[in-house]
Amino acid sequence: MRKLITSAATLGMCLAAMAQGNAPQAADSTRGYSYQDAASQSYRLTLDECLQYAFGNSHERQSLKIAEKNASEGVTLSKGGRRPSVNLNVGENASHTGSQDDINFSGNAGISAGITLYEGGSISNSIAQSQQQEQQARLRTAQYDNSLSIEILNAYLAALRSGETIKFKTAVVETSREQAEQGQKKYKAGSILESDYLVLEAQYTANQTDTLDASISRTNSLLTLKRLMGMAPEARLDIVEPDTSTIDDMALLPSTEHCVARALETMPDLKLSQQAIEIAETQTNITKAGYRPTISASAGIGTSHRNFDDMGRQLGDNFYQQVGVQLSMPLYDRGNTKSRLAQNKYAMQQAQVEKEQRELEIRQTVIQQYQNVQLAYNRYKMARQKCDAYRQVLNVYNVKFNVGAVVITDLLLQQDNYINAINDYVQSKYAFILNRKILDVYTGDSISMGE
Repeated sequence: MRKLITSAATLGMCLAAMAQGNAPQAADSTRGYSYQDAASQSYRLTLDECLQYAFGNSHERQSLKIAEKNASEGVTLSKGGRRPSVNLNVGENASHTGSQDDINFSGNAGISAGITLYEGGSISNSIAQSQQQEQQARLRTAQYDNSLSIEILNAYLAALRSGETIKFKTAVVETSREQAEQGQKKYKAGSILESDYLVLEAQYTANQTDTLDASISRTNSLLTLKRLMGMAPEARLDIVEPDTSTIDDMALLPSTEHCVARALETMPDLKLSQQAIEIAETQTNITKAGYRPTISASAGIGTSHRNFDDMGRQLGDNFYQQVGVQLSMPLYDRGNTKSRLAQNKYAMQQAQVEKEQRELEIRQTVIQQYQNVQLAYNRYKMARQKCDAYRQVLNVYNVKFNVGAVVITDLLLQQDNYINAINDYVQSKYAFILNRKILDVYTGDSISMGE
């Protein structure tokens, strides 16, 4: 057995010296993603910064980026079909026949290489298909970015909406407190009934509760925002309030036709549908290679020995070189290629139908979103006028109440009207901003709010 191992090693060394070749080396590296614990950190972010944080930390997006890298490796793998393959073979055998006492040893070693010269175009088409799949992976990431941007925008604006509601309602609470104090003085002076005073106290408590509800709503919106961003829920996050004083400028829209054209040009959804058609076409070309010949070339060197007598001379005498070209032509494959081509045809037709359907959906979505923006702006304008009007009415009623010119029920009615007007105003304001920025996402424009 020791002789067997020694001879195999000797054969390998001799063959390597004869070939005087270098074996290729492959490098492999992996990149891991680490999640930074942000529980002890504080953040104050604009909308743009929230988006950038999310793009860098969203786990789902990281998964899509890994899929991109995997698709890129697929391109490298498919290009390998054009490169030759090289193999080293070393073998040693021992045999015993009949009643002989001797064991016969024989060995061989060789290096062989082969390369495909022509394979009906399947290698080129496989490379093209893997490149298309790589582009498809990038488009899926872009598609997710649009979806993530809308979700973050929604949570961000919801937090702003709650914050602005808190400011309005805090002012209402202060007014309610003053009314309750004024009512207490009037009750003690005997100018109002105890029931009227208690109604004022109850209203003051109810307004405090409304403010607390708005505060909780803001906290929940920030939690949603942190989840979307991939941020630890324990982290302290505050958002920068953008300048909304020029909100009327956001209502200046390009034409519907321009928005639809921009969406068809920039949205990754339609590009994905087009990519599916191209992949189906390339697959058809790959399948057609089943009708074409394959031409390959091979070469090799090697040597052998029998037993170990004068082994060096044996290795030299038996050293050989070989080169050849092979052609393989499919004659009959039981109709498999024909059936696969039919399947490819149907896949291409299906991809075309899906693209047409997706284009129709994008047109409808953009037109509907365009109309949503116009409707939301009109509601915002009406709510703003209504809020201003009820605020002025409430101010008048507060003055009248202080001088005893109105009853408490009328005062509280006007206060309820003003609170409802505030809610409508804030809701409609941020509904308009949200709809306007969603339209920007569809048309490929920046959703920055000028923080």
